[in-house]
Amino acid sequence: MMRDKEALDTHLCSGRFLAGAAKCRWRLVQVQWPLVYIEVGARDGRRFTLRFECTGYPEAAPSATLWDSGSQQQLPAALWPRGGRVSQVFNPGWKGGAALYLPCDRESIPGHSNWLTEHPWLIWNPSRGLLQYIEAVCEVLQSHELAYEVA
Repeated sequence: MMRDKEALDTHLCSGRFLAGAAKCRWRLVQVQWPLVYIEVGARDGRRFTLRFECTGYPEAAPSATLWDSGSQQQLPAALWPRGGRVSQVFNPGWKGGAALYLPCDRESIPGHSNWLTEHPWLIWNPSRGLLQYIEAVCEVLQSHELAYEVA
């Protein structure tokens, strides 16, 4: 069995991850094992940094929060994306904002056995790795339900 960081490196070097990065859907910001920082793009042009906690990867699902790289802390709730199901996934009130409300997040999986039948494609799959989580987040941020930032 591959070690945690080796498995992550393999997933981050995969053609699918590199293709998404080349299309500017996401980019690797930094790896400070077991923390991984990935920036993802939203439909309205905003960019959000996710801080993934990857202890036990890939067997254990990661957990992610929105991150403010400048202040090195969780992004303030007022700056989180919102609108329809976007607000469900990016809910700063869920677990204090320490986890996104997704079936592939380690902190959100417990207590949601209904997700196995309602969202089977989003249940954490170690062979898909971090890319599964990133693609799920990108799909939500590209949604027509995303409320545009008003300047």
